[in-house]
Amino acid sequence: MKNLLITSAIFASSLIFSNVTSAEGNSQPMKQWSVGAGTYAVALGWEDSENDSFGGGALSATYAFNDNFAIRGNLYSLEHDDYSDAELTGFELSAFYGTGLATKGFKAYVGGGLYSETLEFNNVDFDESFSGAQISGGFGYNWESVSLDFFIALRSTGDYEDLADDGDEVSAASGSLVLAYRF
Repeated sequence: MKNLLITSAIFASSLIFSNVTSAEGNSQPMKQWSVGAGTYAVALGWEDSENDSFGGGALSATYAFNDNFAIRGNLYSLEHDDYSDAELTGFELSAFYGTGLATKGFKAYVGGGLYSETLEFNNVDFDESFSGAQISGGFGYNWESVSLDFFIALRSTGDYEDLADDGDEVSAASGSLVLAYRF
């Protein structure tokens, strides 16, 4: 956790420095909206048992207030990698601070937000909901009308721990690769 905090602090300070140095002469037009689709994955690590991973698709919408601040929402529907009867559906909402979020070129960002999802098994009457906070970050590239983003999030695990054996440590992360239309 200490390494994650140090890495986050270095990344955030580099974003601030790059914003200060690039603030002069940036006359590119801003495109504030991007709407797209892509792949999405959730990985759950259980201390004393096999890990679970889910993969599938997501719809994504981002609004960039300016080149440094944006919000993003994702709707996703995933299937367990080993058990096709297990489905995980949900959404996440995040706010980001970064550089290059609304103009053409490279972008990078860090932020945080919330997630909410439901795990269901098709052949069994089982329905479990999970929600919590997450810290996230990513990078990508904006072309004139298209953007490509890769981002990951580390999630709080309180609700996931209800499924674990007593005292077991749980880790949770999500990631996505999204191709979007910018306007």
